Amino acid sequence: MDPNALAAIIAAGAAILSVVVSVVFGILNARFSNWSALAAEEAQRLAGRQLEAGVSATEQALQPYLWADLRPRADGILLVLHIGNSGPTVATRVRVRFDPPLAELAEEDRRDRMKMTEEALSNGLASLTPGRTMEWTLGPAGVLVPADKPAPSVRVTIDADGPYGALPTLVYVIDLEQVKYSSGRGEGLGMIERAINLVAQEAKHLRQTVRSLGDSVDQQRPRTD
Repeated sequence: MDPNALAAIIAAGAAILSVVVSVVFGILNARFSNWSALAAEEAQRLAGRQLEAGVSATEQALQPYLWADLRPRADGILLVLHIGNSGPTVATRVRVRFDPPLAELAEEDRRDRMKMTEEALSNGLASLTPGRTMEWTLGPAGVLVPADKPAPSVRVTIDADGPYGALPTLVYVIDLEQVKYSSGRGEGLGMIERAINLVAQEAKHLRQTVRSLGDSVDQQRPRTD
């Protein structure tokens, strides 16, 4: 073969090979660029999710933490409603509802007052500051949660606003049956309050007896016209 022809063939082959290599590298480079763009977009989305999670966690940490409970007083004598805010910020428009209504559980002479309290709680407390606990007495724990019959469960619903708007509605159940198995420890005058109450009841009964005897004597006393 003519050396010049052979050189021309070799040169043509080299040129073709060079074009093929350029095309292959171009395709690979395009795919790599596409992969890089996709990776950058995924990294950006991940960073956005992490930022949102961080902001959400910060907001949650700064929200009020509201709760309501029915528990015996420290001496175990009275059943008391507690509503508190254990969070770090002020809660506003605090609405608390009970099912069944607590007025149905309260002692008879406290029911009207408890109805008004529940109405006020349903309409909403203006605010509840951090660490604040409010209390309302329902009556004697032994009367409201008697040992000889099952105690009811109370469904609690709490709505309120925090520094970032409305809080998620909180719903849970208080099982008053568990109150029977809780114990109270007397503190201060609470240690002798039970005895004082018994004395007061006996004194009331004695006054009624004396009054009845007095009425009976008046009825039997001869009249002098």
